[in-house]
Amino acid sequence: MDEIKRIGPPIPIAVRGQEYDLSVALNATPSPAWRRAFQAPDDWKEPHHPSRITVRNRVLTFTSEEALIPLWIEQIDKWIVAANQKLSDVTAPEARGDVPGGDDRQRLQEATDRLKDL
Repeated sequence: MDEIKRIGPPIPIAVRGQEYDLSVALNATPSPAWRRAFQAPDDWKEPHHPSRITVRNRVLTFTSEEALIPLWIEQIDKWIVAANQKLSDVTAPEARGDVPGGDDRQRLQEATDRLKDL
C-alpha cells in the first residue's frame, strides 16, 4: 500500500456559529488497518484527537473553530505519518491485508468449515 498523504489545505464545507466543518483530501483511500492506526495515536493534545475526525474514502472531515484549524492540521499531519509508520513497521501479513494462500472467499469457506459443528 502506498503511504497516505494529505494533498491540500483544509476546505470549509459548512459553518455553524463559530465552528467550521472542514474536509481534507488524501492521496488514496486508507485501508482499515491504516484507519485503526490513525484513530489510535500515541501522541495527541486535548481537545484534538482523531476520534473527532471522520475518515471516508479519500477525505478526512472534522469540525473546528477557525483559530484552532492550524493546530488540527499540524496534528493530522503527525497522525498520518504515525499511521503510515505503524503499518510499515508491522511485519504480520494480515495487518497489511496481504494474507498468503488465498482470497477472502477461500478464508470464509475455511472458517465456515471449521465452525460448522459449533
